[in-house]
Amino acid sequence: MNNDRLFKIMEKMKRLILFTLLIITVITGAMAQNRSINFEQTKEWKKVLKKAKKEKKLVFVDCYTSWCGPCKMLAKNVFTNDEVADFFNTHFVNVKFDMEKDTDGVMLKKQFDVHFFPTLVFVDPVSGEVLHRLVGAGKPDWLIAGAKLAMDPDNNLRNLMKRYENGERGAVFIRNYAEALFSAYSRDEAARVACEYLDVLPVDSLIVPENWEMIRLVVSNPLSSVLKRIMAEREKFYAVIGQKEVDAKLEKVIYSAVKKIAEWKPKKNNVFDEKGNQELIDYLMGIDFYAAPGGLAYLYTAACVRKNDFQGMLSKMDEALRYNLFRNGAEFPYFRDNMRLLGKSGDKMLMEEGVRRIDCFMHQCKNPLDKSNLMRVKAFLQQKLGDQAGAEVSNKEVEKYFQEARRKNKDNNNQ
Repeated sequence: MNNDRLFKIMEKMKRLILFTLLIITVITGAMAQNRSINFEQTKEWKKVLKKAKKEKKLVFVDCYTSWCGPCKMLAKNVFTNDEVADFFNTHFVNVKFDMEKDTDGVMLKKQFDVHFFPTLVFVDPVSGEVLHRLVGAGKPDWLIAGAKLAMDPDNNLRNLMKRYENGERGAVFIRNYAEALFSAYSRDEAARVACEYLDVLPVDSLIVPENWEMIRLVVSNPLSSVLKRIMAEREKFYAVIGQKEVDAKLEKVIYSAVKKIAEWKPKKNNVFDEKGNQELIDYLMGIDFYAAPGGLAYLYTAACVRKNDFQGMLSKMDEALRYNLFRNGAEFPYFRDNMRLLGKSGDKMLMEEGVRRIDCFMHQCKNPLDKSNLMRVKAFLQQKLGDQAGAEVSNKEVEKYFQEARRKNKDNNNQ
């Protein structure tokens, strides 16, 4: 065999080997980047428990519904994360139930006391008890951290509850317990536990970063003694925490409280909290804080809505906007929310007035997301008025501004 022929054969073999290695690399890479949590195919809870007992693993249950957006986000972006998939497939027997359609899902919804979606529970297959619970959707590291807590016999939610019932009140324990309750969407209980601990501390101890973080996360009632103390002595918190962060927290709790009252709807066994409303009004009138006037404006217009006095609502709104009571762009949600309420009036002239006001207010908007939300309300009022053509045009504007907001957000993140 001459050298040229031998060289050609070796070149062909080399190319074949390289091609084979390339194919193996591509296949292996694709497999490595497309792992997912392996959920059981069976929808029978008894079979899932039996398998978990046999394998001596906890059960991870994804409690979802077909209409839940965050549930779909978890399924698409988090359960398919390689690190999440490897961790859950190693440590748990995984199952998912539609809480409204699957027979055992409906049963487990009641058994697990599920009220929000998605709810993620970790169950002891021997006792059937829920050891730990997460509510909502987060990033992969959030889910893995929650799963590790579920596996920790001292720090999963069930045992934290037992330790609290037995009288444990250490600082680290309280912070861990409050955070676990908050993650499980037991928000009122998380705040109660935190405030019970924080109320007896001097102000200087509230400024400690660990305690501030607990306040920032779980305490949300502006009328709580803790937040009242922070409001009264916020200069001390400014010096340590920073004015921007402290003010943002105080502003957030004020607007959350007033919107809860403003969004009240008369339903069976849902009596309006007149006492709480007046206490909040009195408090906001007595503090010198930039968010207080805007909060009061929300409460005063809401009082008109409860009386079905929508013309009075517009007058109160005009007064608030004329005197420039809002800061940090808070006038936009205030205007938007009140315009939407005109749809409840059933008054054609008032709804037409709302459409005109939205058109005028659009000129003040620089944020495309604010524009998108305003156009959504305009489309809603046009539909109420029977103007389907106008609503269709407005909905196109909704999408246009929404896409503009997405592009702007993407550009900011890339900078």
